[in-house]
Order: sequence, then C-alpha cells, then structure tokens
Amino acid sequence: MNKDTILTQKNRPALVKYGAVMIAIILWYSFMWDPINAKLEEKQSTLATQELKIAHLKKRISRLKGIEKRLVAEKKRLEQMKKRLVPGDNPQQVSTNIQNSFLKKASDAGMDVLVYRSGPKRRWREYQLAVSVFNIRGTTKQFVELLEKIELGKQLLRLNNLNISNLRGKASQLRVNLEVEALFIGKKA
Repeated sequence: MNKDTILTQKNRPALVKYGAVMIAIILWYSFMWDPINAKLEEKQSTLATQELKIAHLKKRISRLKGIEKRLVAEKKRLEQMKKRLVPGDNPQQVSTNIQNSFLKKASDAGMDVLVYRSGPKRRWREYQLAVSVFNIRGTTKQFVELLEKIELGKQLLRLNNLNISNLRGKASQLRVNLEVEALFIGKKA
C-alpha cells in the first residue's frame, strides 16, 4: 500500500498541474477568448455594414455632384430666358414695349404700320400674356425681312391670329393683321 500511495503522491503533482492547466485553459476560453471573439465578430459585422453605407454614400455623392452641375446649367438657362422676356412691370407696360420694338423693326424693314393698339389680356397656364395688335402694309419681301428681324431679336414673342391679304394694283402689296403676344411673369421672374 505504501507503494500505491507513493505513486499516487508522485502522480498527484502532475495531475494537479495538468488539472490546473486544463482549468486555466477552460477559464481563459470562457472568460477571455469567447467574449473577445464574439466582440471581434460583432465589430467585423459592424465594419462590413459601415463599409456598405460608405459605398452607398459615395454613389449618392457622385449623383449629387451631377445634380449640382445640372442645377448650375439650369440656373444659367433660366437667366438667359429671363433676358429674352419683354421688360415691363405690368402687362400694359409689356404691351407698350412690344409696340415700340415692333414699330422700330417694321420701320427698319420698310413696312408701314397703319394701326396698332393693345389687345385683350390673355392667359397662358398661370401667367398673363400681354397682347398688341398691328395692322401693317408692305411687300412680301419687306414682310419676310420683318419676320427675320423679329426672330433675330431673340425675344420671347408669339405671333398670333395672322391674317394676310394681297392687294393687287400697280405694285403688289400685302396687308397684314396680326397679334403679338409676350409672356408677363412679373415678380416670379
């Protein structure tokens, strides 16, 4: 018996050492490695989510940069269109400015303006239209020249209710009745 107790006593420190090492490994795994590993996996999934968000934000930024360029281009286009509007604080002033401009262009083209007046106010969508009515006389060549001058003026005008009569005589003459409309935007411009 004495021998058995000696062997067991000799083996005891080794078993205690291995047991203590095993307990230490189990405790280390339970309290240190497993929580750290779980947090590491959680952080990796959070990192993947954040990387995905960053990729989406980069795409959105590139789209927004394109929108900014288009917005600048549209603002420039709007300013160009505003310059093409007939000036005036109210539809009557716009109509007067149409008349003055048209009289000058008709005179430059060599046409005679027989009658001109402001026409009835109209609407286009939610905007008012200033209307001027003209009765003019001249040759076909002069009328074509007048139309070219109106087009070269780059103003936003619309010729409406155009009525052309050919008067026969020594020299062939045209008698033209037409309405010229211009958009009045007012303070929206």
